[in-house]
Formats: sequence, C-alpha cells, structure tokens
Amino acid sequence: MKKKDSLLTFVCACVPGAGQMYYGYMKRGLSLITYFCLSIAIGAYVSPVLVAALIVWMYSYFDTYDLIRYMAAGEPKEDGFLVPPGLENILSADGQFLGTILPGKHKLIGWGCILLGVWVLFGNVISPVLTMVFDLLGLSSVWYQIYRNAPSLVVAIVLVYAGSRLLGLGGPRRKNNDTDDLPPYQGQ
Repeated sequence: MKKKDSLLTFVCACVPGAGQMYYGYMKRGLSLITYFCLSIAIGAYVSPVLVAALIVWMYSYFDTYDLIRYMAAGEPKEDGFLVPPGLENILSADGQFLGTILPGKHKLIGWGCILLGVWVLFGNVISPVLTMVFDLLGLSSVWYQIYRNAPSLVVAIVLVYAGSRLLGLGGPRRKNNDTDDLPPYQGQ
C-alpha cells in the first residue's frame, strides 16, 4: 500500500465520504456522502433529522481511520455500498431493482406513498384553507406556531412511540401464531 499524506487524509476524513474515496473505497464513500446530503436536505424541513447528519459525519470520520487500520494490517475491507439491512439485494448486478425490493417491502413503500400523499395534500390544500380560516378569526399567530412546529411534533411522537414499543412499554403484544389458521393434525 502506497503511503498517503496524513494531512490530506485528515482533511478528507472531515468530509463525509471523501476519506473513503481517497483510499479507493468509491462505493462506500458515495453511500456516506449520499446519506449525509439526504439527512441535511430532510433536516431542512424536519429539524430533528439533522442529528442523522451528525451521526453520518462521525461514522464517516472514524470509518476512514478504521479502513486505514485494516489496510495497514494487510486485510483491506471489501468496497461496497452501505445499505440498511434487508436492502442489500436492491443493488444486484442483474438490474432487478423492483423485483428485489417490492416482494418484501411493498407495505413499506405503500406507507411511504400514503405519507407523501398526506404531506402534499396538507401543504397544497389543507394548509391554505386553514390559513384563511385562522386569519378570519384573528388567530394567525396561533396557526403559524402550529404549522411551524408540526413536523417536529410528528417526528417526536413517532420516536416516542417507537422507543416505547422497543422497550416493551406499549402494552401486551398480540402473539401472531402462524398455526392458528391451520386445522388440527389428523394423523395417519
């Protein structure tokens, strides 16, 4: 392995994805810069998501030096896209994008479409009508506060709900037994 400049390594490590690309991990670096930019873009609308940008930045910084450590030990990591678990097959070489994502993730895509539709409906139809109503009632400052803080409120509610479910605080869970629908075994 050719010795790289340590100052340039530090500068590149401070930019998400650049440190990985400097050491030849193009797919890994592209993944990190994409996640960083997406979290900044979404965070512009929903401010709590900006924490994800900080997490991606820190991960990228330390991952650069982790890659260097593995390369120095003579065991370089394989370059690949960093994708969430369960979505590895999306980037398959045969080009089967929808065929690999839709069978297992159709409900997730459906909920995403519903949420996007509600967001567009609210922003283009409901919000202007409510703005006029609150203006007529002389409560425009109240509507401004509700409208301005709604995305943060929704994210906070989702996070509290998800955290309580993960901790088992959401009440008893219904056990889903796949054998409930089957007739009893008659034997031979």
